[in-house]
Amino acid sequence: MLSREQLQGLFRYCYCLTTDRRNAEDLLQTSLEKWLRLDKTADHSHAYIRKIIRNQFVDDCRRHQILAFDSIDEGSPILLDDICIEELEIQHNLIEHVFGLLNTAEREVLYLWAVYGYTASEISVDLMQPRGTILSRLHRIKQKVANASDNKKEQGSEVSL
Repeated sequence: MLSREQLQGLFRYCYCLTTDRRNAEDLLQTSLEKWLRLDKTADHSHAYIRKIIRNQFVDDCRRHQILAFDSIDEGSPILLDDICIEELEIQHNLIEHVFGLLNTAEREVLYLWAVYGYTASEISVDLMQPRGTILSRLHRIKQKVANASDNKKEQGSEVSL
């Protein structure tokens, strides 16, 4: 069975794809139901469930004929650290702004890279896409973050990544 931490990680992955709490909860529930119906005990169940989530997300987008470019709702989950509240608010605003600039594929790559610490090669295997495509997405993400950071500095607020 999955631990609470694993379920939270899967929820964050769903949220990264959908950028909506309710849709993320629905996506996670549907995907876990599919996984449970398979009645398989895979060695890499966490990765297998993540693959089910991704496929379900793509299916849902196709079914509803939607583009996955929704803005992030206020009150999105954040990770707390030993950071002062001002820095946390600045980082939260920057992340929210950057997430608004990224498409679904870029958000997914960013999530796997930043949260799971995957390399470009590991991401390419996980997503079954060429490594060059993943490297290209990471490069575009870094450019967008740098541009967003520069724009924030020009507007008079200090931003650090």
